[in-house]
Amino acid sequence: MSTVAELAAQIQQLSPEDRHELMRLLLVDSDDRDQDADEAWQKEIVRRVKAIRSGEAAIRALQDEWRE
Repeated sequence: MSTVAELAAQIQQLSPEDRHELMRLLLVDSDDRDQDADEAWQKEIVRRVKAIRSGEAAIRALQDEWRE
């Protein structure tokens, strides 16, 4: 039996209140990872906007075309 199947069987044994608390904990953990991803994307967006404004992005696009 896989670990996930074992966990699912154990979760079924929990009271509704305990299952609710477990779901809340899992969602909070998941939200923390999403926040890290959001921060990383925000930094990437800022980097790309700066590259566009400085003209670096346009230069890279031309260089990529020349390589093809």
